[in-house]
Amino acid sequence: MKIKSILLSVLSLFIAINLFAQKDTVYSSTGDIIVGEIKSMSRNVLSFDTDYADSEFKIEWANVKGLVSKSKVIIHTNSGERYTGNLNYNTDNNRIVFIVNSLADRSIALDEIVHISTLSNGFWSSIVISLDAGYSYTKANSLSQFSMTGNVNYTADKWRLGGGFNNVATNQDDVDPTTRNEANLNFNRDILGNTFAFVGMDFLESSEQSLDLRTTSKLGVGYYLVRTNSMFLQGGVGLANANEKYIGQDPENSFEGLGQIEFDAFDIGDLSFRAKVSAYPSFTNKGRIRVNSDVSFKYDLPFDFYIKASFIHNYDNKPLVDGVDMVDFVFQTGIGWEWD
Repeated sequence: MKIKSILLSVLSLFIAINLFAQKDTVYSSTGDIIVGEIKSMSRNVLSFDTDYADSEFKIEWANVKGLVSKSKVIIHTNSGERYTGNLNYNTDNNRIVFIVNSLADRSIALDEIVHISTLSNGFWSSIVISLDAGYSYTKANSLSQFSMTGNVNYTADKWRLGGGFNNVATNQDDVDPTTRNEANLNFNRDILGNTFAFVGMDFLESSEQSLDLRTTSKLGVGYYLVRTNSMFLQGGVGLANANEKYIGQDPENSFEGLGQIEFDAFDIGDLSFRAKVSAYPSFTNKGRIRVNSDVSFKYDLPFDFYIKASFIHNYDNKPLVDGVDMVDFVFQTGIGWEWD
């Protein structure tokens, strides 16, 4: 009996210590109370770490009734405001939390919050990696196409860094193979409220347009026109420099303006939608304008897999080489996996 009492005491002490170490609490709309550690809230999904699960627990933000955080968190709202402090919750106030900091306490509705991060977040908790591929084959004309797309994004408190690639290769009997390869690298830095600065580089190689390599460097400022915890709409203006090398031609530089708009809806059930249009009116070549469009749909599957369909369109009303098509586009479907 003494041994049994000792074991029960040790077990009770272990449970008490474990609960004391886990200070954050989630109150769900179904009445569940989950104790653990807040990792982040992004794209309308709250990531929560518990001792009884091998991986992070994820819950739709709409299913969160309240939140308590004894450790400090950083909160971004749809109006562009930013707060740092602890979170308290009164069960009498549905979907309203209290931000406690050294300056002033205030209440805020969960629907106003678009992003949460913790000051203790490490590198891997702030990074998202996705990779997808597709293949098609038509026996009638021996036409085959293989495509692969990859993206890496890192989100910090006030800045975001992202990069990606998209490769398409097409082969057909008695026809020269065609390739289309593009890559990009982008950096965004919050300035004030919903305003941000951006710099980036885009790379494009297209055998269809006889384009050996186009390198576009750009910088500018943007603004979130709409920013909620389920979607955002942003626009931006800036300047760009395009260095273009066509097959058999010397490279040429041109200075351009930049206007872009992007819409991202990431909480339509398991479906997400993204559309981005960028226009580059040239200062060097009067009357020339390039327009790049990118539209994609993604449907989430179990175990972080997804299926995706995308349409990429490039338009150039005055190519630097005669006989080159003004329009180039590609439609892709594939299956992929995302790690976040």
